[in-house]
Amino acid sequence: MRRIRPKKILRTLNRKVVEMYDALVDRRICGQSLVKYIPSEERNDTEKIGRTGAQSTPYMVLKRIFSHVELTEKDSFIDIGCGKGRVLAYLVKSKAPCKISGVEILEEAGKIAEAWSKRYDNVSIIIGDAFELNYNDYTVFFLGRPFLPKTFEVFISKFEKEVRHPITLLYWVDQQSGAYLKGRPGWTMTHREVIYKIHGMMMAGSPQGFSAWTYVPE
Repeated sequence: MRRIRPKKILRTLNRKVVEMYDALVDRRICGQSLVKYIPSEERNDTEKIGRTGAQSTPYMVLKRIFSHVELTEKDSFIDIGCGKGRVLAYLVKSKAPCKISGVEILEEAGKIAEAWSKRYDNVSIIIGDAFELNYNDYTVFFLGRPFLPKTFEVFISKFEKEVRHPITLLYWVDQQSGAYLKGRPGWTMTHREVIYKIHGMMMAGSPQGFSAWTYVPE
């Protein structure tokens, strides 16, 4: 007889409830669910190809994260590795007053974000390589662990060479690479916390780190 594992059952039910809530909000904003995970095949983390799949961050987590930044009409926001666009949908839901952009290299995920976002004038999607953009056009950045560690380091090096004005970075699931920014010239951590449960509901399979940073070029 198979042994019943109450904790496993509760975790499964917890995940389903969170996904159902997120899907309901998705449909109200996007006309479709953004829950589906889309994997990446480029995970060798060499030659700038260490990318993760498109996994949507729960709305309750995004509410906690964005409580640490105030977007204004003067800002220009970009989600690097935006996937299907959950972060952008949250900002639409929150009536963010600025220009909202996302870049996604996984074509399947990018096309989903592109399709639903066409109804919003201040939202734009770039389907392509994040390494090919010039980030001087943006002031607030979101990273939901789009890169594996070595690729993240290459990206930060490119970023620092290009950006010529102060920016804010919100980094979700930072425990793998976030320490790389500590002590680097121009980078200051303004907040960090570990998120696991919100309102008694687990937001991930294990606790995940979130940090907020400012970067002021020398």
